[in-house]
Amino acid sequence: MSAQELVASLCREGDQHLALGEPPLATAFYLAAFSCHAPSAVRSVRAALAEARGAPVLTTLEAWCRGDSQIPAIHWDGMAVVSLTGTLAAAFLATLCPDHPAAVLHSLAGLLARGRHPDVVQRCSALLDAHSQQGLELWLTRALAWVLSGTQVDAGLAHYVQAFASSAERTVAFVRTHQQPYLPMLVGALREYISRSQQAGDSSSQQGTESRRLLTALDPEGTWSEGLSPEALLHSGRYEDCRTACSRALESDPTGSRPQGERLAALLVTRAAAAFFLDSGAQDLLRDLHQAFRESPSGARRQFEAVLSAGDRERVRVQAQEAADVGFAHFQEAVRSRPELREDSGRELLAPVTRALRVLLRVAAPWARPALGARLAECLLLAGDVVGARALCERLLRPSRPRDGARAPLLALRGFCALHVGDTRRAREDFQAVVEQGPPHPGGCVRALCGRGLLRVLDGSAFLGALDYVTACRLRPDDALLVAKAYVPWNQRGLLLTVLREEGRRMLQRKPAPGRRGKAAEMDSPAAAQEGDAQGVYQLAALLMELDTEDEAPRLLAADALYRLGRLEEAHKALLVALSLRPQAAPVLVRLALLQLRRGFCYDANQLVKKVVQSGDTACLQPTLDVFRREDREVLRGLCHARALAILRAAPSGPEGEAHTREAIAYLSLAIFAAGSQASEALLTRARCYALLGQRKTAMFDFNSVLRAEPGNVPALCGRALLHLALGQQKEAVDDVLAALKLDPQAVVPEVRSLKPAAQALVTQGLSARCRALLSQLLDTRMALSDGDVQGLLAVGEALVHIDAGQPSGHMLLADVLAATGSYEEAGARLQPLLHLTSPSEAAQARRGLLRLKKGEVGAATRDLQGLAETDAGDLGFLLRLLEASERQRLAQTAAQEASTLLNSGQPCQALGYCSLAVLASDGRACHLRLRATCLAELQEFGRALGDLDCVLRDGAGDCDLQMRAEDLCSRGRLLLSLGDEAGAAEAFAQALKLAPTLVQSNLRERPGRAPTTHVFLCHGQRCLEEQRYPEAWTAVESGLLVDPEHGGLKKLKARIRREATSGCRLH
Repeated sequence: MSAQELVASLCREGDQHLALGEPPLATAFYLAAFSCHAPSAVRSVRAALAEARGAPVLTTLEAWCRGDSQIPAIHWDGMAVVSLTGTLAAAFLATLCPDHPAAVLHSLAGLLARGRHPDVVQRCSALLDAHSQQGLELWLTRALAWVLSGTQVDAGLAHYVQAFASSAERTVAFVRTHQQPYLPMLVGALREYISRSQQAGDSSSQQGTESRRLLTALDPEGTWSEGLSPEALLHSGRYEDCRTACSRALESDPTGSRPQGERLAALLVTRAAAAFFLDSGAQDLLRDLHQAFRESPSGARRQFEAVLSAGDRERVRVQAQEAADVGFAHFQEAVRSRPELREDSGRELLAPVTRALRVLLRVAAPWARPALGARLAECLLLAGDVVGARALCERLLRPSRPRDGARAPLLALRGFCALHVGDTRRAREDFQAVVEQGPPHPGGCVRALCGRGLLRVLDGSAFLGALDYVTACRLRPDDALLVAKAYVPWNQRGLLLTVLREEGRRMLQRKPAPGRRGKAAEMDSPAAAQEGDAQGVYQLAALLMELDTEDEAPRLLAADALYRLGRLEEAHKALLVALSLRPQAAPVLVRLALLQLRRGFCYDANQLVKKVVQSGDTACLQPTLDVFRREDREVLRGLCHARALAILRAAPSGPEGEAHTREAIAYLSLAIFAAGSQASEALLTRARCYALLGQRKTAMFDFNSVLRAEPGNVPALCGRALLHLALGQQKEAVDDVLAALKLDPQAVVPEVRSLKPAAQALVTQGLSARCRALLSQLLDTRMALSDGDVQGLLAVGEALVHIDAGQPSGHMLLADVLAATGSYEEAGARLQPLLHLTSPSEAAQARRGLLRLKKGEVGAATRDLQGLAETDAGDLGFLLRLLEASERQRLAQTAAQEASTLLNSGQPCQALGYCSLAVLASDGRACHLRLRATCLAELQEFGRALGDLDCVLRDGAGDCDLQMRAEDLCSRGRLLLSLGDEAGAAEAFAQALKLAPTLVQSNLRERPGRAPTTHVFLCHGQRCLEEQRYPEAWTAVESGLLVDPEHGGLKKLKARIRREATSGCRLH
């Protein structure tokens, strides 16, 4: 937001408060706008004055200039506006009304405070005639300038007496309100003036009388008398008495009132000066000065300069600076010693620090104030006053204020203030600005890096956030620690600690990318890059150890970083310290074992590995071992693997054997972690151990791990297949065995033959079914078998034969594959072992029929194939797909002729196989379906027969041969009648009569006969009438009368339907 936009917003806020009848608040917003851009604010107020609304603004400004009221505190955009002072109010009033008395008097008071007494005298003399209504105030101001100058003291005091004589109340009121800081000096000078008058013999004159009256009016209680005046006591060196006098004057009187405004500030500054001279400690001094400057900044400054010399003021500044530095150092130490990361204890130590800094801001040179303001904002933030800290940062960051070097810490502080209130966008902008600015202020850069790192962590960019903290630790570790334990919000420190710990571990485990080049010359090689990473991780681990002294992980991270840096002795010492805290910690033990192996102490390493195994905590070692070099891990892997094999070879049977197996598993786990991606052998051994213990799912995990790395590992495939079988997962087992057979059949067959008969049967059946399904799929898609497919299928067939030569599945699979490839002679040779059996199976005979058909022996082929038609239609369908279309056609014709011959001779049972063969070979032609339906009807399998007729009727719905369709419907009706479905039979008969009435009438009169047919129609019509389905009832009656026109029951039913169907619908 630009300055003009900010001023416009402040002026609108002032207009709103003015409209609400709140002149002080309205004037405060106008004054804030004036401090940002004077012309815009002046235009706004003058517009209000032109509308007669701005008079209260001028009145309020006048009261502030006189000190009659305090400027109210205002807030804008969530921040307190703290730059509003009486001097600014006077400047604003003078701009609005250049000759306004209050503004003139305030400017004159400023000149007096800066010691420009001649200028005050000259200006007052010039204005006296022009401001007759403020003549008394200008008269008294010029008199004070004469007294302060020391050159015309008597003339000035005479002016005071003259003014008092003309207007006593106005004179006393003006002195007490506008000249309070100079009141002790005035009383002393007036006393001396009276004393000189008495010595000169003028005490009885009117001038002497008025002088005494003025003294009594200005000091009615003798507070500033020679004996009790704190200033006089201070100047006379009676510092203890001065402190006592100030304390007594600061106490409330019986009415409960106490000094206010500039008088209170003067007393506090005087007491602070006495404490300074007594050297009673900086805290009392700073407490009084802080309260004085807060009560009346201008009055306190005047008194401070009046009672202390330049050298004393410098000593006070040095003491305040030392108190601020020492107090802040104590706070930093308290932060470092916090037992709990999420605590915010020790904030109370910042109260004296902020007090000292506020005093320093009042007494220090202008060039030092930006740095002091930055430190004060830092203390406010750390003390929890986020709003105050942010407001101070905003004020200090105004374009005209800080130099480039001073902006960095202020921007970083403002970024953390924004972070605390949830304004992450502003925080990110401030942090980024500091980081891009870079030197020369490393402290601000460290804070910005830590803040940006926290934001990156919160946004999910954990690695980038950790890099920021690594960089901060390299620049200033102490500052990074303070930021992490104090600047970061308490509820985000735990997350930050966890993320930094994890990312530090990942940095050590990170493998350098090929061709990776560093930013500096020393980082040109991957080894140098890794060393740079390790150095940064070591410094990050040091920070993490400070953040949580009880956490073991940072210690291990530091030890790993030292190892990567080649500082083995330091790493060994760090691990010994960690081991002393947790003697049985497996991560510590395995690191020590690796270091001992690296150093050549094999016995010690073996003992440490044994302790790791005995601890049983090996699952946590994977990230541990990833840090170590490959050659060191390989040595550990060989040691652990050899030990595991020795234990397994010596393992007895029974429960003791299980214990040995578990011990071997522990050693194998350590070997696997050490080997990394080259752990196939150890994984296979461990998987078999888990299988022996009955932990099948765990064994499955190890087999899967091997196969992920080596998909063609045959032992792993076989082992996993056996586990799938044990878990009842036959499909998965077959998949694995099939994959292994394609790779190495000779290795797979012994594994399968070692199974129990039931499990072996599951495997062989599954393999056969899977290969047949694959072969069927290839045949369905009309794709030629590739050499790879053929070789794979033949390999499975050969394996099945070798597994159990007595089972037909292998022989038939080989015959099918060879037949599919056109090798009919070889296929016949493969079938011979099955055909030479006493009673060959239908499947074997069917395959012989297939081969005979290929030779042209249709009749013999038909006899062999028909036996499989009713027992395994799916297998027969597979064989038929191996035939050409012409071969299937001839086969269907021959089978149909044979079926008709057998049916005519009264042998429906023998005919059924031929009928089914004809249907399958012809892909369900209607004539063959009718033939099989006739055969099934004779065998009283009415349901199957009905299914065949339904297929005929469904496939022939558009057939123009109405007589044949009518006969099919008659046959369907008779089958339904045989099944007891009279309603369905009636509908079928009615449809047939509609298509061919004459033919169907004679047909129905023969079968099932005139009486049964009319009975079916009569019952169906009565049922439809009862259900008020009049059209269907009418159709049933009409159809029945076609079969028997003289049937009395149907005639009566027809009349009844005619009577009841009176709803207006036409039935005929």
